[in-house]
Amino acid sequence: MNGLADYPHLDQIVSAILGAWPEHEMFARKSIDGRSPEVLRSSDQIAGLILRLALHAHGGLEGLCEDYRFLCEAIVLPEELHFRRHGRYRLSTLEEAAREVYANGPFMERYMNGLLLSGVMWSNHAQALDQYLREYLPSLASGADHLEIGPGHGLLLYLAASRPGIGSVTAWDVSPTSIANTRAALDVLGVRRPVDLVLKDLFDTSGAEPPRLYDSIVLSEVLEHLEQPVRALEAIKGWLKPGGRVWVNVPANSPAPDHLFLVDSADHACELVKAAGLEVEHATAFPMTGTTIEKATRRKLAISCVVTGLRRG
Repeated sequence: MNGLADYPHLDQIVSAILGAWPEHEMFARKSIDGRSPEVLRSSDQIAGLILRLALHAHGGLEGLCEDYRFLCEAIVLPEELHFRRHGRYRLSTLEEAAREVYANGPFMERYMNGLLLSGVMWSNHAQALDQYLREYLPSLASGADHLEIGPGHGLLLYLAASRPGIGSVTAWDVSPTSIANTRAALDVLGVRRPVDLVLKDLFDTSGAEPPRLYDSIVLSEVLEHLEQPVRALEAIKGWLKPGGRVWVNVPANSPAPDHLFLVDSADHACELVKAAGLEVEHATAFPMTGTTIEKATRRKLAISCVVTGLRRG
């Protein structure tokens, strides 16, 4: 792989994965060698955060690498085979996902650990994170009120909280366990400003107080877990200030055990945003490692679709 010595955090993660899984080298080489210096710098920054989280993870970096291999071989591959045979995701309801996936604590831990490393190992994930870091966050106006829904590992939330120009940083999740995990991750990463973590359902508009509105809302890798993504985007529109924007990162043709709604192209992702009454301000599609956007669209391969939606009024 070219020039990883200039990106020490990324080099450490790639070396650890290949030390435990040498057969992954060809994939890793394609993924890393296809990135621009700018994306590599972003990946190195993300890798540095992952290494800090690894110090407190069960099994450390070695354990994360084992879980990454588990993600690729035992989780994604069977779902991919089903998708290729049937042209659809295996599950379609939240009830099924809750029963088969979310209720299985040990499985979920390995699944989430593997996804953490995918942020630097899978080129489409790495490029989506780079777009968020280098383009979206710097575009926010000074004093912006920023909300993330479903913050997961907390990496995007940390990056937002690290920008001094952002006025407030809030996150919502429907799971108390997820809220606790995000808080623990932010503590490990050393967030130095208040971040309000709220146990809240996106669709809950109850309460005597008028709803607080936001300049920026982030919804990263959430829509595919929902049965009705347009309804979620419509709710988000209601939480945006006029002129506010939502940053949506949703995978197309990306089977996983808890992916319910199939986005089949980058155009489809834009259509969902428009259907919710939002204007598409910007859209970018990042194909999976080793392919082009044309080939990925034609063959229905995984694509990370990043869409910025704007509320006009």
